[in-house]
Amino acid sequence: MKKIVYILIGSSLLTACKVGKNYERPTVEVPEQFSKETAQNTDTIANKLAKVSWQEYFQNEELDFLIQTALERNADLQIAIKNIEQTRLLYTQSKLALLPELTANVAASRMESSKNSQLAASGADRVNDDFNASLNLSWELDVWGKIRREKEAALASLLQTEEVKRAIENNLVSEVTTAYINLLMLDEQLKIAQEGVGLRESTYLLTKKMFEVGNETILAVQQAEAQWIESKELIPSIEQEIALQENGLNLLLNNYPQAIARTKTLKDLNFATDLNKGVPVDFLSNRPDIQIAEYQLKAMNAKVGAAQGQMYPSLTITAQGGLNSFEASDWFKTPASLFGMVAGGLVQPLFNQKKLRTAYQVAVVEREKAAIAFKNAVITGYTDVQNTLVKIDKLENKEALMNKRVEVLNTSLTNTKYMFEIDKASYLEVINAQSLALQANLNYAELKRNYLVSLVELYRAMGGH
Repeated sequence: MKKIVYILIGSSLLTACKVGKNYERPTVEVPEQFSKETAQNTDTIANKLAKVSWQEYFQNEELDFLIQTALERNADLQIAIKNIEQTRLLYTQSKLALLPELTANVAASRMESSKNSQLAASGADRVNDDFNASLNLSWELDVWGKIRREKEAALASLLQTEEVKRAIENNLVSEVTTAYINLLMLDEQLKIAQEGVGLRESTYLLTKKMFEVGNETILAVQQAEAQWIESKELIPSIEQEIALQENGLNLLLNNYPQAIARTKTLKDLNFATDLNKGVPVDFLSNRPDIQIAEYQLKAMNAKVGAAQGQMYPSLTITAQGGLNSFEASDWFKTPASLFGMVAGGLVQPLFNQKKLRTAYQVAVVEREKAAIAFKNAVITGYTDVQNTLVKIDKLENKEALMNKRVEVLNTSLTNTKYMFEIDKASYLEVINAQSLALQANLNYAELKRNYLVSLVELYRAMGGH
């Protein structure tokens, strides 16, 4: 027993010699600010963006309902939650690896030797019974911290799956919002197209009347009618896109295809646009993809230590105790039937075809790959946000110019129609003005959609909340 005590004391001293290195985040140099124009209250903006939720960012109750439904019912998100439950079970198991294993054993046996056996020749009883009940304990001491490193890897995997869930939530919020914006854009384009049909119908009817009084040719009537029919062809195409977009949104909501109720228009959407300037790079720490990459690096770092520990000696303490008897009637008589055993063993791998060394080297390479992936995730995140900010800035400029062009074309259409009615403009001028105005209004609705989607992309690029 003294020797066992000495072994335990010695092993406890060796636990200070942990295998592997504790995790340290790699140094990644990033710019201090995304945009050149530094905001005056950067810290205030940082704190505000770090806390803003998608409800505060999008500010739309109708959209909030759709997003909340998706977060509750989306299939991919439900699978991610199950993955977290699975990794949490594995992590709990890894924590228990530091404890000893204890098993119970109850056995009874009878052995009858042959009459010609040596035992029978000696005159001993040929029938021998054995009754045994014992507890068996086996405990591998974590001398080098190998089991602790495996626990670290399991924890990193658990946290990684939680970040995967957050990434799915982030993308889901963005996808639902984008689909909702698309629907509102299509609604507006459908309205514009229907108004265009009405305008071209009135032009056709007016041209027909002017033909009847001899002020226009049959060619003008035919051209006006063709333009009217062409404008009607646009409506089924938009209605088809609306149906497909609704089906896509229902899929995100984990619903069967059905109509999506909506009362808002594209003009009603007012996202948190005051937060898109002077965004500090610290927000990259909120991005799930960067967190996923870092937890992967943490797991790989811990696995290097665990692989290194496999090459070192392992110390195992075993113990056994219980009741043993050759007679069933004496099985539970104590202390005569009591027995016990304690042992300690030290095992050092010597030759195993270099498997352990190779496993360690592979773990080091995996850690290096994870470090590269982490740094790349940071650069990718920075570029993603920078691209989104540039897109928002340029779309704002483009929207101002297109708005002026739409106003000019709508005014021109009104004037051309009036001049046509007083026979001061030709039907070709009216048709051309209608075509330009219709296309400009459709394009302007699409531009407003692109601008709102770019704000959604900013929410996603910042990591969401």
